[in-house]
Amino acid sequence: MKILIVLKNFNQRKGLPGGVGNANEELGKELKKLGHEIDFISRENETKKGSFLNSFFELRKRIFEQDKKEHYDIIYTQDWSLTLPLLFPYRILKKKHFSCFCGHQENFLIIIQNLIGKRMGKKLVVIGDELKKRFPNASLLYRGVNFEKFKPLGKKRDGIGWVEKGTEKLVLSEENLEKLAKKNSLKLYIARKIPSHKMNSFYNKCRIFISLPLRAGYNNVWNESMAAGVPIVIGNGEGGGTMLPINKVNMKENVYNQIDKIINNQKKVDYRKWLKERGFSWEEKAKELIKIFNEKKNV
Repeated sequence: MKILIVLKNFNQRKGLPGGVGNANEELGKELKKLGHEIDFISRENETKKGSFLNSFFELRKRIFEQDKKEHYDIIYTQDWSLTLPLLFPYRILKKKHFSCFCGHQENFLIIIQNLIGKRMGKKLVVIGDELKKRFPNASLLYRGVNFEKFKPLGKKRDGIGWVEKGTEKLVLSEENLEKLAKKNSLKLYIARKIPSHKMNSFYNKCRIFISLPLRAGYNNVWNESMAAGVPIVIGNGEGGGTMLPINKVNMKENVYNQIDKIINNQKKVDYRKWLKERGFSWEEKAKELIKIFNEKKNV
């Protein structure tokens, strides 16, 4: 297949771990290994117009013209705002156009996301169980992980790890993280804008990794820390947390006390083995995606 993937940007390659850019870069590599041709269009990096409204018609025109030149089998847009230009003022490239929703919109934008998701129907892919509930006709494709990039290094694990991102600072303060670390004779390691290629070293310093998003599409730092061999991964029921075998806290109760209890009553799970046995490599996710394209292309 010849596939065009359309993203907002690739900034995650240089910034925080996880993210849509990293996920599609990994998928793209594996799709190429499987014999498929992959091209990318980045709205912000290539059109030089960061906002949805400023880039709307230019993006529509660019996708249409590039498809006319390259004759793609699949056009795969990675957000509702990248999907809408192919639907309005009238729908184009319908048979080959698939969309992926990677997260939840808030406020009035959720109405727009719901309308677009409904319009895409069976040509929509979602990455988590909560998104699947919102869009029952969509195909569910969990995020994968690079087992060569994220792996145990045999180093001493002497800390609690936490990624400074999004709204997680509203859930658990740095002061409380320091208290947890001191109470358990551990160091506190905070990932602040660590490039993705350096995150495995970060995870390998952690005996405990904590990530508690208020809202998530998937939250792939859980996959990464699990693959890196962190003994205790603590999360919640957002995104991939619904089905991953991590320790989960109830966000409506005292988070600090729950984490303290988990640390002192840890359950032993071979996270890396669990991921491998259930096909969470990016290669397997690429194969699943191609299967979705083949099954739903003519819908």
